[in-house]
Amino acid sequence: MKAVMKNVTIDDANADLVAFAQTIDFTELFDYIKIFANVDCRFCQPEITTDRGDVYISFLSDDITKQTGVFAAIFERCYIYSFIDGVFKDKDTGEPGYWVSVNIRFEHKAGGACGIGMISAGYRSGQWTFFEKIG
Repeated sequence: MKAVMKNVTIDDANADLVAFAQTIDFTELFDYIKIFANVDCRFCQPEITTDRGDVYISFLSDDITKQTGVFAAIFERCYIYSFIDGVFKDKDTGEPGYWVSVNIRFEHKAGGACGIGMISAGYRSGQWTFFEKIG
């Protein structure tokens, strides 16, 4: 699954990063997340956006509340999403890449919401690298 553009402004400074963002296949990342979190869910189409010339790719899963065990009794909604991310160019090599911090967000039935980091991932040269945030 590749990202689609939404609210993208392309200029000379970010044109190559936007083009790179369009080539990233998120299938391996989404499969890894589902195995790591032990959930079965779909992810919405990732979206490429720009802000002040910077390029971002965001994503969100379907609601996974029913898969949260005893927490389903207190969660109104629970999903996996890209918390912090960015498309970048390596300072030394000029090679483009993408990094993302993947979080779980849970909204309480009594009101309020919270989230916690789950994994971080990077994409360069057609390869995903995963970093688990345990401990």
